[in-house]
Amino acid sequence: MAEIVDIRQFEAHQFLPLLQAESHVWNSNLRWDYASSVRLISSCLEEKRLQGYALVGGGHITGYSFFFYEGEKGLIGNLFVERQGADLAQAIRLVERVIGSLMEIPGVYRVETQLPHFTFEELNPCFVAHHFEGYQRRFMAAALAHRKPARWGIPGERPSGTSGVKSMLGDFAIEPWERKHDRPAAQLLFQTYRNHVDAVINDQYASEGGASRLIENIMYQRGCGEPLPKASKIAIQRATGRLAGVLALTCVRPRTAHIPQIAIAKEFQGIGLGTGMLETCFDELCQRGFEEVSLTVTDMNVGAVRLYERLGFETFRGFGAFVWNRTP
Repeated sequence: MAEIVDIRQFEAHQFLPLLQAESHVWNSNLRWDYASSVRLISSCLEEKRLQGYALVGGGHITGYSFFFYEGEKGLIGNLFVERQGADLAQAIRLVERVIGSLMEIPGVYRVETQLPHFTFEELNPCFVAHHFEGYQRRFMAAALAHRKPARWGIPGERPSGTSGVKSMLGDFAIEPWERKHDRPAAQLLFQTYRNHVDAVINDQYASEGGASRLIENIMYQRGCGEPLPKASKIAIQRATGRLAGVLALTCVRPRTAHIPQIAIAKEFQGIGLGTGMLETCFDELCQRGFEEVSLTVTDMNVGAVRLYERLGFETFRGFGAFVWNRTP
């Protein structure tokens, strides 16, 4: 049986074959260029800044999982095994070691994770046994080739994706996302996701400060791919100047864009604003040469799933999100 060993006992170069294998899986299965993440993980391994465990068998590393924590919250950052060198049972042994380590840390009262290399069904029994709540999520993608341009706003005009030109959508102005919009965007996220399943999965949505950190990570820290600030959009109600919607866009591999965040303020939901923002962004992505756009969504968010399917998104990967809260 493979051994489970503290990853800090290894040098970064010993993980390189495994990280290259993982990068291939991200590209082929998740439509994502993982090269920048490989560089970051390698740097953290080199500096012994990652906590976690490696699965070692046959003289080489066949899997790994790492974690980190801040204050009362822990995160399981990854779980990956080479399927040729390790089976699901060994991957579960690995993540159980990580779960145990996090739960033993004094002051950690919450643990979150989303693990896209495994299906929800594969990992849910393990997490349920450790008193986690599990939620099914999915990767979806839409092809952009041969899409018809959106016809929104003033008759005879169509939205322009060029820099500095405002898009039109009825009573709303669709404009590029700029730094000045970050604070109202965080307020919008906090208010919109109140009592929403995604705030249960990711507690950053549960506070305005957490939403601000989420925006910073997406828009400026490359936490979900290379940001596309001019293609990312905000919607402003013309009559009042109020922020009504936000849509962040990133590039995750050549020709593939990603939507890490879209939110419409509750009072503006159900009137087609979300559809209009998405169609406007599709036009701009086509102009920029992108061939597809992806996103992730929670299955319990039924309305969003139906909207994406109506706009041509198809599910290509299911995975699980898991949350544990310490019982008082």
